[in-house]
Parts: sequence; C-alpha cells; structure tokens
Amino acid sequence: MTPPPAPRVVQDDRLTELYRTYGPVIYARCVRLLGEPVAAEDATQETFLRVHRHLATAPTSHEALLWIYRIATNYCLNEVRNRKRRPDLLRELPELPTGDSEDLLADRDFAARLVAEAPENLRVVAWLHHVDGMDQGAIAELEGISRRTVVTRIADFAAYAARFAKRSQ
Repeated sequence: MTPPPAPRVVQDDRLTELYRTYGPVIYARCVRLLGEPVAAEDATQETFLRVHRHLATAPTSHEALLWIYRIATNYCLNEVRNRKRRPDLLRELPELPTGDSEDLLADRDFAARLVAEAPENLRVVAWLHHVDGMDQGAIAELEGISRRTVVTRIADFAAYAARFAKRSQ
C-alpha cells in the first residue's frame, strides 16, 4: 500500500487542473477589463497566484469558476484604479520656469514633469499633493502611510525640486 501523496502535491495538481480548465476564461476576462494582452497575462498570473494561496479553501465544481472569476475581476479593477494614480513618465522635461522652488511647484505642468523624474519613493506622494492637489491626510489614507511620512516626503520632494532648479540654472 502506497502512502497518500503529500498535501503539497495534491494542491499543485488541483491548481494545475484549475488553471487548465479556467485559465483561458480568466485571461479573456482580464483582457476585457484591462484592454491590453500583456497586462491581462500578468493579471491572469497574479490571479492564479492568489488562487494558490487560498487553494485549501477553494470551492469545488462550478463554484470554483465563480470564485476565480471574482478574484480576477477584483484584481483587474484594482489595476485600472491604480493606473489612474500612477504618473505617466515623460521623456523630456519642459523648459524650467524662473523663480524659487515654491514658484516651480506652483506650475502644475512643471510639477507633473518634475515628479516623473523624482526618486521613486517620493513620486506618488508628490504627484498626489502637487499635481492632483490632495491634502496630506487624504494622501496618508490612500497610500496607507502615516501623515507624518506624507509630510516628510513632500518636504523631501521640495528639497529635490530646489536642487533640480539650482542644477538647471
């Protein structure tokens, strides 16, 4: 008598079966929501990674498709929402407006382009504050960080803008 397979093997087999059965349907859903085949491939992969994490509680039969479909839909909708928050990176900076760093940040277009060139840890907070005009409390809540961290990152971005202005003159 052979011992039963290890639980990991059973889970891997179940994941493979779910992917083979529902992978194309999930990919099609992701393409419809995201509009880009490459992004849909990533979303499909992320969906099945999430399925794998919760495979022990996964429903069986037709309910499994509904469950995976819901995971994919939620993931894709979050991606669509997050795209709106991410700044578009620009190839070139515009002409530098004259004035001190406060004046530079007051020019929304310049601020948007400067944010795209800023250090990665400052980009989102700087974009939300200087370009979208959000207050510190709203940014903290949206990003899941403390208000103090937001204040610090805004100050760091202002210092970055001042250094950039000095370099460019």
